[in-house]
Amino acid sequence: MNIANLLSVLHLVLLPFLLYFVWIREPLFTLLAIAILLLSVLMDMAGKLMRRKKMSASFLHPFSDKIVVLALLFVFVLQGIFSGVILGIFLLRDIIISMIRMNASRDDVVIPGEWYGKMITVLQFILVFMILAKTVFLPLQGALAFVISIFTAAALVLGVVSVAHYGYVYVKGLRTRKQLGTIVEKEPMIILANKRSGGYRDKYRRHLLKIFATRRNASIHYLSGKNIFHRIEKKIGKTKHVIIAGGDGSFEAALNNRVLQERSLGFFPLGTGNAFYSYFYKGKRFEYLRSRFKFRETLLDVVEVEWEKGKRNTLFLSAGVDGEVVHAITRKERHSFPDYFSAAAKVAFGKNMQYDLTCTVDGHKYHWENAINLILGKVSYIGFGMRSLLGEIKEDDDTILGMACVNTHAPFFNKALRVWAIFLTQLGLAKAPLISLRGKEFMVESKKPFPIQAGGEFLGYSKWMRVKVKRKQKVLLI
Repeated sequence: MNIANLLSVLHLVLLPFLLYFVWIREPLFTLLAIAILLLSVLMDMAGKLMRRKKMSASFLHPFSDKIVVLALLFVFVLQGIFSGVILGIFLLRDIIISMIRMNASRDDVVIPGEWYGKMITVLQFILVFMILAKTVFLPLQGALAFVISIFTAAALVLGVVSVAHYGYVYVKGLRTRKQLGTIVEKEPMIILANKRSGGYRDKYRRHLLKIFATRRNASIHYLSGKNIFHRIEKKIGKTKHVIIAGGDGSFEAALNNRVLQERSLGFFPLGTGNAFYSYFYKGKRFEYLRSRFKFRETLLDVVEVEWEKGKRNTLFLSAGVDGEVVHAITRKERHSFPDYFSAAAKVAFGKNMQYDLTCTVDGHKYHWENAINLILGKVSYIGFGMRSLLGEIKEDDDTILGMACVNTHAPFFNKALRVWAIFLTQLGLAKAPLISLRGKEFMVESKKPFPIQAGGEFLGYSKWMRVKVKRKQKVLLI
């Protein structure tokens, strides 16, 4: 464990002692509490300085400050020396900001920076120091009470302003989002429906598919067999716009078909995970049934992943725990969310998953001794509408976005950290243990084979993989 990580651990280890000394409410113990709190702040500052020197970040750091200050304020509320209403407002502010961030992440609106949160935490720390000092330095109680009211008001005002500003940035982002590509007029369209997709078994889903076809004036061709796109040119003829009705795997198969690569591809959700539904329709329920909206045609970078056993075109892939989860799914075809959840639980309670990876991004080398997962791609969603990549993704800029989940502590935390990492991406926060990456070519190497999955399909184990943008694909989306 490096020094920065050790300081982050001590920052939280000292908290129980700090709370106990504050609870006693005796001058000597209060002075000890002030000393411990001051030491905690100094350790936090030292940790930040070390991280600026490119030392690995601890996953404890992003929320340790918040835990310390809110825990102390809660004790003050129990002691009757701080307002429970004000603490409730602080908590409500954090909840509202989290909800705004979740919606912004889902809608591809980037909310930059966290200046407000950091400043509010600083004000709360000062507030805590002043409250502790007030209980010790009795002659200064009047002056300290005035200072406490000033900092409390400042924290409240900043909290209200931050909520208003985050909301404004989110709404403005929605209104000013650049419309991609060009509008597709009423041209001939064909739907290729995969009978082997999980949603095809659902009578209601098939009913929605027929409604979609009717409103789009498109014919449906049902496909079956192991190679669903065998001799597909006879079915689609010269039709330029083709809708793939299936799951993520069906669309990925289309990306790897020579004939369909020359067409403009759209998507109808007939699968289980439907990461592509979240991308093509921005996760809006039944949006695809509205006949009044028109598709927009744009170019999308298609990524090529090369590994020991071959090459494949894809829009998203991952190496690490996510690959193990896909590998653990017992029903490879027509699996549902319960199947995915069962596989995830099997991996979570199985052996420790840690990978010693060297990742080279456009010549810049990273080495992670305890990498949990690495996601790369052009689509910011991965299964069941869960956000996986952060930052602005431009469809055809020839660059790939990446997100590594790296634990700088003991492997014991790995499984819980994967869940925490998913939560952070839903909030649009690239904090430890997440490392945000961007580049034109990724080279991933390891002494031991690591699992790879692309588009929800397990590709196998490999000691290396190379990922780069291979070509452009015309796609239809909202």
